[in-house]
Amino acid sequence: MSERTEERTREADTTADADTGVDVGGIGGTTTERQSTDETAESGGSYFSARALLFAFAATGGGMVAGSLVPLIPYTAILGIPVGAFLYGLAASERRYIETGLAGGLVAGIGTVLSVFSQLALRGVAGGNIGAGRLFLVAAVLGLVASLVAHYFGRDLRAGLTADLS
Repeated sequence: MSERTEERTREADTTADADTGVDVGGIGGTTTERQSTDETAESGGSYFSARALLFAFAATGGGMVAGSLVPLIPYTAILGIPVGAFLYGLAASERRYIETGLAGGLVAGIGTVLSVFSQLALRGVAGGNIGAGRLFLVAAVLGLVASLVAHYFGRDLRAGLTADLS
């Protein structure tokens, strides 16, 4: 009985090795179970990652904080967002455009509104409604686009640095 099981395991490993080119000898189950598990892993969870979103927030937020430390030059805090997204694209092993765009947009929108919050409050009291919502939306769109472009260039540089030269 154990001889038949061992033979089936060897057959399954041989077919799995021939199909994928990867040694899957340590994984239990039949070939069809492995294929369905691989298909499920490939189809779900690879488009969005909460962990990657946290790293993207840390990179873009850190870029904004580092940019705000430059004195006497305007807009350096906002320019720090694409720098952080670029560095995240350079360091990340996978493409994370959704997370980086979301983080860049939210950091830019929230940072811009908070930086002019006192002015918005004073104008709101005085009757000149400037529209915090519109300001957030414009800053968020600009932050989203800038972080996506910067993440792309970071990924492109990473691909160039890790490419085989031969």
